[in-house]
Amino acid sequence: MTHDVPPPPDQPAPLPNANGTSRSSFDPASVDRLDWTILGIGFIVFIFSFFSYYSWDFGRGYGISLGSVSWSAWHFDHGLFIAWFAMAVTVVGAVVLAISLFAPTVTLPAPARVLTFLAFAVGFVLYLIAIFAHSDFGPAGGHGFSFWVSLILSGVGAVVALMRAQQTGTALPGRLNDLPRIGK
Repeated sequence: MTHDVPPPPDQPAPLPNANGTSRSSFDPASVDRLDWTILGIGFIVFIFSFFSYYSWDFGRGYGISLGSVSWSAWHFDHGLFIAWFAMAVTVVGAVVLAISLFAPTVTLPAPARVLTFLAFAVGFVLYLIAIFAHSDFGPAGGHGFSFWVSLILSGVGAVVALMRAQQTGTALPGRLNDLPRIGK
């Protein structure tokens, strides 16, 4: 027979959970490292959205620069909104996973692993489209460092999210369920 030891008087008693047992504090070690990877990718893509997604250098001739300008993912003119949308969908994929891990009582419209994989995959495809869907930058302009980092990270996030969906036995919709197993 076990007995719960009461907490010291200066600490509040732990609250019971649905089973009637005491809740312990959150243990980060209980979250799979690949899930941490997905969450980290979503956070990094969000941070990089505030830096140079597109850049343009004016007057690169005769060793004289007349200035340059750069735009973040939050710039919506000339077809650049697609990169913002790609970033937003990718970040939403990470948020969905965070909700499923840290607030498991929240009901989502579909399995979290499916939503996370689809969000990262759609984000990656949108980044690919954003390479071509903008006004012509000309020889002095183009995609910035943050754009390329976000493109790569969304692709990596899609692969890792697929691995986690397969590892956890989550059924993907339609023909996606026929994808070859990756990872261990």
